[in-house]
Order: sequence, then C-alpha cells, then structure tokens
Amino acid sequence: MDTFARFEQAIRDALLDTTLITADLIDLVAPKATGVQADLALPCFRAAKMRGSNPAQFAQTLANALKFTHESLVLKATALGAYVNFSLNPITFAQSVLHDIGQGKAAYGRSNRGQQQAVVVDYSSPNIAKRMRVDHIRSTMIGQAIVNIYRSLGYQVIRMNHWGDYDPQLGISLAAMQHFQHRNGNGESMLASLEQQAQQYQADDQVHDLAQAWASKLASGEPQAITLLQQLVDLSLSANQANYRRLGVAFDVQHCESFYAREAQVVIKEALHYQIAQLDSHVAIVKDLLDEQGKALPTLLLNRSDGSTLYITRDIAAIKYREALYQPSKIIYVVKQAQELHFRQAFTISKTLGYTKADLAHVACGMILGPEGRANPHPRFSTTIYLEPLLDEACARAKTLLKQKAIEAKTSFTSEWLNEVAEQVGVGAVIYHNLQHDPAHDVVVDWDRMLAFDGNSAAYIQYMHARCCSILRDFGRLPQNYNGRELTHPAEQALLKELARLPQVIVDAAERYAPSVVADWLYATAKAFAIFYDACPVLKAETLALRAARGQLVAATAQALRNGLGLLSIAAPERM
Repeated sequence: MDTFARFEQAIRDALLDTTLITADLIDLVAPKATGVQADLALPCFRAAKMRGSNPAQFAQTLANALKFTHESLVLKATALGAYVNFSLNPITFAQSVLHDIGQGKAAYGRSNRGQQQAVVVDYSSPNIAKRMRVDHIRSTMIGQAIVNIYRSLGYQVIRMNHWGDYDPQLGISLAAMQHFQHRNGNGESMLASLEQQAQQYQADDQVHDLAQAWASKLASGEPQAITLLQQLVDLSLSANQANYRRLGVAFDVQHCESFYAREAQVVIKEALHYQIAQLDSHVAIVKDLLDEQGKALPTLLLNRSDGSTLYITRDIAAIKYREALYQPSKIIYVVKQAQELHFRQAFTISKTLGYTKADLAHVACGMILGPEGRANPHPRFSTTIYLEPLLDEACARAKTLLKQKAIEAKTSFTSEWLNEVAEQVGVGAVIYHNLQHDPAHDVVVDWDRMLAFDGNSAAYIQYMHARCCSILRDFGRLPQNYNGRELTHPAEQALLKELARLPQVIVDAAERYAPSVVADWLYATAKAFAIFYDACPVLKAETLALRAARGQLVAATAQALRNGLGLLSIAAPERM
C-alpha cells in the first residue's frame, strides 16, 4: 500500500472509531472549497441525513471526535461547512514517501492489481508491403504505452500486431516482389523501394489484369503466390523491426488478417444459424442490431457476393480466436478514430454470438498533422508522414540542440555520447508529443515545442532527470541513515506530493486508456523539482541532516521520473 493509500486508510479507520459514521457513508474526495489547505475531504450530507442532523453541525461534531497520533500520516481534521477536511502530516509524510520509493526502486508505482489477468492489446497494425503511415504511428506509440501501463499493474499483457494483407493492391505488390532486387536497405527504405517498383507496375496498361492474375493465384493457393506472399510478410516484418526497436516496441504475436479468414467463414455460418444475419443473394446481412447502450447500428454485410470475407468478419473471428486462446479480461484495440462505428458493430456481434466475456475497448487515435493542419508537414515526408523520416529528423534536430548547448556551457563531449543522447532525446520527443494529448486528439508536428528544454516536452523532463543525476554525482555516496522529518519546506512538500501520486496515476491511466495521464504527471513532477531546486540548496544545505534528507529526495525524484518515462518507452539520459 502506497503513502496516499495509507493516508486514506488512516482517515477511514479514525472515522469508524468515532462510531458516528458507517463505512458505506465514507466517500473521500478532493477538497471542494477554493483556498482550503487540505488534502482530502469528507462530504457529510448523506451521513447527516441518516442521523437527522444538519450537515454543517454533523461535520463539526465529527471533526471534534476525530483523534490522530503524532506518528499518524494525518495532521488534523477541520470542519468547513458540510465538509471535514484532512491534512497530511508533513513530518511523517516525507519519511513515508522516501521509504516507498527507496524500497520500490524501479518497481515504485507498480502493483499486483491485475492479478495476472490476461489483457490483449491490438496496436500498430501496418499493411504488408507498405511503410508505416500516420494512423499506424499513433497507434504504435499509444498502444505500447498502454501495454507498459497494464503490465505495471500486474496484468498478463499479450501484445498483438494485426497486419493488413487484404490490400486491394496486394496483387501488384506480389508482381513487384517477384522482380524486387533492392533488399539490402534498412528500415522503411526497403519498403520504399518495393513501393516504387509497384508504382512502376501500376503505370502499365495491363496492371489490372496482372494484379487480378496474382490475386487469383493467391486465392487458389498456388505455391509461387504463397511463397511470394511470405516473402512480402518477411520483408515487411524485417523493415518495420528497425522502427519498432527505436520506439521500444515489441510484440508477442503477429498475425496477418488472412490468418483469421477460415474462422471468419464460421462466423458467417453461425450468424446465419442464430438469425443475427439473413441471407440475401448469397450475402449475409445484419439488420436491426442494437449496441450495449441500446443504440441502433447501421445495416452491415458479413461477406461479398462471391463468398469472400470482409474486414469486420475477420475482426470478429479474431475476437473469437483470442477469447479461446487467452480468456482475457479485456481486449483493447488501439486503432484510428475513423473505425469507431466498425468496432461498435464488431463488438456487438461478438457479444451477441457469445464469442467473448471480455471487456472490449476501442481506443480511438487521432492523426499526426503538419503545421498547416495537413498530414504532410515537411517536403521530406513526401505525400504523407512516414515513421522513419519522422524519427530521423527529430534525432537530427536533437543532435544540433545538444551540441549547441554543450558548446555554450563549455562542456566536453564525445561523438558517441552525442549520437546516443540525440537518439534518446529525438525519439523521446516524438513519443511524448504523441502521448501528452488525449489519444483521440489530432497532433500537430511542432519541432520547437517537441524539442523545447523549457516547456511541456520529453526533453524538459529528461533534462530534469539528468539534473537530478548530476546533483547525485556531486553529492557522492548518499547516507543510509537520513531523517525525512527535515523536509518541511513548501517546495519539498509539493515535490513529495507529486512523487506520492505515481501509483494512483498509473491506475487512472489504465482505467481511462490514456497515457496522457502519465505524461501530465511527469511534467508536473519535473516542474515541482525545478521549483525545489531553485528554493532549496542540496549540496550546500544549512545542516548535514538537511543535506542528507534533500539528497534522498533528489534520488527519489530521479527514480520516479525514470519509472514514469519508462511507462511511455522514453529513455532517461543521465547526462544532457
């Protein structure tokens, strides 16, 4: 149990000891009144009504009956109107937070709340033989952060990449693959070369017939077509792996859409059998379907007239497959916002057919836009934003800034250090800029904001972490014995309160499927540390006891920032 949880429990225990209120009436909330110097509040309306008392009078009676020891995390309880307000004890609070972080270290903020329940997260989902585009980029970064957050809460997370291999242009890609010679590049450059070759085929007047011929060969299972498709899959996996590695992304399972095609035919048969769908000219049609909120869903098809399956049928088949294999408590899809209706329909049919008991969630992703609100912010990004050039440009800009700052500070550096930290800062800038916003919001590429060392950016948070590490290097060996009671300065207490929030922040981020909750906490903590750094000397503290306690606070801040950045797959450099 973390410090804030123990603080809340101490309040509940003291309230019950008064015998004036029962457990079901204790609802602790943030203080409501403006300017109240308190950390939690108890509204007394319901409890007063049960006793036939005036809420304000009951609040005063309750506050007078409460008792706390000097060693309690609760300093005092005061009545204000119909509320009892509770304040943290700064003396015991500091020691408790530092102890939590010192004991937890890299595990601070984590819990076993998930109790190893299985959670499937479906994210990234690029197309075979295509470079990763805007919607895949956001899905990839948001999805990996959700994976990290749920794992930190003790869930068994299955990371799934659902590759699209039903592209209408797949026949052209197969034809291009047959003659593709440029397979020695890295990352997206290989896929770019393949796309270029496919474009040359598209210029051919016979391209439609060529594409249809290869598509037919694939549908009939012709060995050459199957071999070429596997080569396309292998090439795509290899090309995107370099990008995934840079972003700290990894998957447990990677299946193409076609993997679920056979099971999708079973879905159609069962939908017809249970009269969820009706057959009309060989097409299974779903009508009059209501979602979980009772809202009518539009009519949809489960197959084409030639019997082939559709995107939605294969997604329903994937849900059925994942339930059978993992029995997950949740299946989370991190996919572009435009697919909202698609997933409402897929989820409703899956539940209606009894395919899963899991909570099904669609985390809707916005787009990455350029400064003018378009999806091509820079000529180097060609007709749309691709991941590799986006990361490369971010790292190049970070390298220039870091070199400039080192020269201004007259600090020596090596090319190895510069390259390593530029990669960490550049990639971190791209990730954080995507995750600091609500997943559904569009994100505008703004290089100045993304790489600012003095604003809400990864670079600012990384810089504050590096400053912590610099202080600790100068400090030397931290004393094992310290007294957290020394940390009573308002800036110290404000920083401690931010550090203490991390366990609950992780829970909130998971419940809302919102990595932005963690990003907000990181920025607030970095700002609190900057204020503390300016107000409270560490190395030149007034006494040795205060120096030791502040050194521990700096170490705790560095650890907490590392943990928070790690949840977003962002590196924490020790020197910047």
